[in-house]
Amino acid sequence: MALSVQQMGPSDGLPVILWHGFPELGYSWRAQAASLAAAGYRAIVPDLRGYGESDRPQGTAEYAFPNLVGDVTGLISALDLESAHLVGHDWGGSLTWATAALAPQVVRSLFILNSPHPVASAECRQVPEQQQKSWYMLLFQFPGVAEEWLLNNDAANLEAFVFDTAAPGTFPPAERRVFKDALMRSGAMTAALEYYRANIPPENWLKPPPQMPPVTVPTTIAWADNDAYMSDLLLERSITKVTGPLEVVMLPGVSHWAQQEAPELVTDALLAHLARVA
Repeated sequence: MALSVQQMGPSDGLPVILWHGFPELGYSWRAQAASLAAAGYRAIVPDLRGYGESDRPQGTAEYAFPNLVGDVTGLISALDLESAHLVGHDWGGSLTWATAALAPQVVRSLFILNSPHPVASAECRQVPEQQQKSWYMLLFQFPGVAEEWLLNNDAANLEAFVFDTAAPGTFPPAERRVFKDALMRSGAMTAALEYYRANIPPENWLKPPPQMPPVTVPTTIAWADNDAYMSDLLLERSITKVTGPLEVVMLPGVSHWAQQEAPELVTDALLAHLARVA
């Protein structure tokens, strides 16, 4: 399994690995990576498995949490690092939450942007407020149907679902094209949807939440409160999964796509986090 990885900043800088979410690319972190490099950090920005130029393994099981956590620990090892600061948004946050819980020895710190802890997410899927916001997770379970719904008519539904829920101007046409073209490549949208099919199948909505060790590494949760798909209940429940040092930074009025809609706010919060824990 090979990941496409871009790096910026000095090779001897403190390593910061930034993991994107659905349905984006490492390109989503371009503003933060440049600022980290300018501040002397080594910014490491992968495309998740199945995305962009990274390998796209076939089969739902390939996208289950053990493999996703293995990608994080495997990249740290492949770069000859003992540990790294991890940054995650959306699914990238899910896999970094899990890595911090299951392999804390390789995680210097955790910076989470609008991504609930996986156990908190499972808990909140039992609550009507979040169930209504998570409707798309059930749609995504239908192979072929979900892909067609998202990509038909030059990805019109994808645009409405993603880009149009951000503040106007967040995703200009040229940048929308970058993300759409990547997802229109053969097998790319199916790979992106396999994250949901492998880890949030419909039967999981009826099961008790899974168990996971608490997060003990220094953690900052940056939370944009105008997220169309995530209620603040997810933040409240995620906080309870952290027993180590914790900071919460609110990003008022910002949508789910915070690192692109409010890049300076997110960058400032990230740099402040690293200054506290580095």
